[in-house]
Amino acid sequence: MKKVVPILEMINSAAAASILFLSFAAAAPVFCNVVDRQVQSTAAAGQVADHKKAPTLPDVPDIADRVNPVVVNIKSTAENGENLGSGFIVDPKGLIVTNFHLISNTDRPRLPGPQGQGADKPAKLAERVWVTLSDGRQFPASVKGYDEATDLALLEIVPAGKPLPAAELGDSDALRVGEWVVAIGNPLGLDHTVTLGIVSAKGRGEFGGQFDDFLQTDAAINPGNSGGPLVSAEGKIVGINTLILERTQGLSFSIPINTLRSVLPQLIERGRVTRGFLGVDSRDINPDVRGALGLPSDSRGVVVVRAERGTPGAKAGLRLNDLIKTVDRQPITSRVQFNRMIAGKIPGDKVSIEIVRQGREYTLSAEIGEESKPEKK
Repeated sequence: MKKVVPILEMINSAAAASILFLSFAAAAPVFCNVVDRQVQSTAAAGQVADHKKAPTLPDVPDIADRVNPVVVNIKSTAENGENLGSGFIVDPKGLIVTNFHLISNTDRPRLPGPQGQGADKPAKLAERVWVTLSDGRQFPASVKGYDEATDLALLEIVPAGKPLPAAELGDSDALRVGEWVVAIGNPLGLDHTVTLGIVSAKGRGEFGGQFDDFLQTDAAINPGNSGGPLVSAEGKIVGINTLILERTQGLSFSIPINTLRSVLPQLIERGRVTRGFLGVDSRDINPDVRGALGLPSDSRGVVVVRAERGTPGAKAGLRLNDLIKTVDRQPITSRVQFNRMIAGKIPGDKVSIEIVRQGREYTLSAEIGEESKPEKK
């Protein structure tokens, strides 16, 4: 078994654990991990109406039979070695979803910070990518599109014969903590491994990514599960297994499937994702921030930590330590929510931003720009 080497630093002093992407690299390992749970409740006929429902286990063999045909193994080769991971078919013509880091030729650790590390450098893609289907057939794959910000990539193969089976996507927003989930993938090169767990938490975003909103699960996930599906008790894909924390058990994370839904049309049509842009980095409020800025204990929103000169945010008047309370009258509850809200705007849109600065309230008007990305190599 290959030795798994951590590629990320400690996420914080409390966790004291490294983040591992779930791809399994033969030369320079890349890592990842995740899983979720779904609780399916039923009430016995004629039972006294006490409103309690008995949870039942999902039919895991049936789920595996239904989902396994759409799960693929992925191998990529680049200067830093060979990566093994997973993916799943989303279109019968040969479109496959996986993690970006699995087909990247760059070891780019995600560290705590507003934008993560290395976001200003162009992405380097793997030299070759192969996809192996559940029936054993292997095809070379091309990279049709990718979105480094959400760690998603879209591959394309040209299969011969009848159309391929395609995954049925679920609704990750409808998931509840405690629901059963099943992970299927290629951990440590052991293809089509099935594990069971629950959704331990939702909305995890402490890993330095601009749009982090992970599902947390306790299902067994290991290097090689990267890009593989997290499946609900109904057999629908609700997440994409992505990372784990080193030296922990039962702490795995996956990208919600609704994140894929939001970017997939652009990846298919254009190969990249266009997002609204303000040029503002922010952080969530906590007791220390409230104390340092003299904010009331009931303050809500995000605090500006940087407004780059010449960007739409700076031109609108946003400054360091401004508290952003609302955008277009919608309350701001977290950094990730704020980033997603701005990213979802169309370049050229005008937005109204309510802020608090040194105890006084102001309303600013900003024109959304377009996020620029370095060209890939």
